[in-house]
Amino acid sequence: MSKYAPDSFRGIIAISLPIIAGMAGRTIMMFCDRLFLARHSQLELQAALPAGILSFTFLCILFGTVSYSSTFVSQYFGAGDREGCSRSLAQGLYLAMFSAPILAAMTIPGSMILNLSGHAPEVLALEQIYFRILMLSAAGPVFTAAASSFWNGRGKTVPAMVAVLIGAGINIILDYAMIFGKLGFPEMGIKGAAIATAVSSFIPGTILTVAAYSGKTARSYRTRENFKFSWPLTKRILRFGFPAGLQIFMDAASFTVFIFIAGRLGAIGFTANNLVLSVNNLVFNPLLGFGFATTVIVGRCIGMGDTAMAVRATRRTLLLSLLYFVPLAVTFVLFPHFYTRLFFSPDSACTIGELYDVTSRLLLIVAAWGVFDAVNLVYSGALRGAGDTKFVVWVSALLGWLFWIPGTIYLYSVRNAGIVDIWLFTSFYVCVFGLVFFIRFRTGKWKKIDLLGTRHEISSQE
Repeated sequence: MSKYAPDSFRGIIAISLPIIAGMAGRTIMMFCDRLFLARHSQLELQAALPAGILSFTFLCILFGTVSYSSTFVSQYFGAGDREGCSRSLAQGLYLAMFSAPILAAMTIPGSMILNLSGHAPEVLALEQIYFRILMLSAAGPVFTAAASSFWNGRGKTVPAMVAVLIGAGINIILDYAMIFGKLGFPEMGIKGAAIATAVSSFIPGTILTVAAYSGKTARSYRTRENFKFSWPLTKRILRFGFPAGLQIFMDAASFTVFIFIAGRLGAIGFTANNLVLSVNNLVFNPLLGFGFATTVIVGRCIGMGDTAMAVRATRRTLLLSLLYFVPLAVTFVLFPHFYTRLFFSPDSACTIGELYDVTSRLLLIVAAWGVFDAVNLVYSGALRGAGDTKFVVWVSALLGWLFWIPGTIYLYSVRNAGIVDIWLFTSFYVCVFGLVFFIRFRTGKWKKIDLLGTRHEISSQE
C-alpha cells in the first residue's frame, strides 16, 4: 500500500492517481476510437456508441461481480491476511473463466434487442457487426477485472495502471491500422475497431496474472499454492459481488434505453447526443477512477478496524474529484465549439451550425451534472467498499427503472420533448442519485456490515 495514511491527501492521491491514469488510458482509447470512426464514417460513429453500450450492459453483472473480489483483497490486506488476498484473486480468475461461454451466448439476445431499436437500417447493420465481435470477446474485460483486483485491492495500483496503458496503447495502434487499412492491414472500418478492442482487452489481464504468479509476489503471497477453487470464499464473493454487478447492470441497462430513445430524436439530436456523450467520457472515466479508489481505501480502513478513517478518506476523495472536474467543466462552458468540431464529420446528416446549437447546451448540462456525478460515484464507491451493495443495487433499480426511464419515455412519447429537455431531466436524476448515496453514508449503517465473516470464518474453513 502507500507509505501514507489511507485518509491523508497524499495517501488518497497515491492510490487514486494510478487508477485514474488507467481510466484515462481507457478514456483515450475510446476517444481515439470515436475520433478515428468519425474520420472514417459518421454512420460508424453513430453505430459504435449504442452497440458498445449494449455490449457493456450485457457483461456488467459478471464484470461487477468479479471486480468485487478487489474489495475482499483490500479488507484482507488491511487485516494483514496475505493468503486471503491470494485466495480472493484465485476465485476472481475462476469466475472469469466460467463467464466466457455465458458472455458469448449473450450475442443472440443482444442482436435481437438491436433489431428492435428502430435505428436506420444502414446504422443497424454496423451496430450488429460491432456488437457481435465485442460480445464474443467480452471475457477479456472480466479477466482483466479479476487480475486487477489483486493489485488494486492491495493499493499496488501502478502495475495495474501500466498494464491498462499498454493495452490501451496497443488498441489505439490497432484501431488506426484496422479502421483505415494501415501497417499492412486491410481497411475494415467499424469491424476493425471491434477486432482491435477484442484483441487488446485480454492484454492487461495477461500481464497482471503473470506478474501475480511469478517472482517475489508469488513467494510472498503464495499465489501458486492458493490457486485452487474455494466454494466458501466464492459464495461470499457472489453474495456481496452479485449485487454490485447487478447495480452496474441496472445503470448500464437504463442508460442503454436512454441511448436508444435518443436515437429516435432525428439526425441532429442523435448526432449531438453521441458527440456529447463521447466528450462526457473525458469526465466520467476519471471520476469513476476516484469512485473505485474510494472502494479500495474504505475497504482497507475497515479491514484495519477504523471506520472514522474511512469517513475522512471518503470526504477527501470527493474534494479531490471535484478539483479534477471543475476545470474541465469550465472548458465545456467556454469552448463548446472546439468539442463540436472535434467530432464533426463532413458526411454528417446535419450542418456544424445546427449541431453546435444543440451541443453547446448539452455541454452546459454536463458541466452542471458532473458535480452530482462525483458525489454519486465517490459515495457509492465507499458503500461498496463497506459491503453495503444491496442498498446500492436497490437504489439503482428504483431510481433508474421507476423514475428516470419512465420519465424519459414520458417526455419523449407524450410531451414530444427534444434532446435538451431529456438531458435536463437526466441531470436531475443524477442529482437525486448522489443525494441518496450521500445520506446513506451519513447514517453509518454500513459500519455494521461484516464482509469477511466473523473472525475470518472463511480462513478457518480452508
